[in-house]
Amino acid sequence: MVKVVHKFAEEGRVAIRHARTETMNRIKKTEHVSSDDQKHAEKEVQKTHDDHLKSVDAAVKAKEAEIMEV
Repeated sequence: MVKVVHKFAEEGRVAIRHARTETMNRIKKTEHVSSDDQKHAEKEVQKTHDDHLKSVDAAVKAKEAEIMEV
């Protein structure tokens, strides 16, 4: 069971990384935006990415503890 949880967690992490990559590419392609605004947007995307990865890791730990409890 724990292996299944880890598999789903990794799939979630990969999806989050793909979303970050896609968003970064769109930010770089935007026109009429200053480079400072682009850098700020990239930092915000990275922060959101990190927050989501932390929430996935927390969910995995909680679920793993729940499974091992039984």
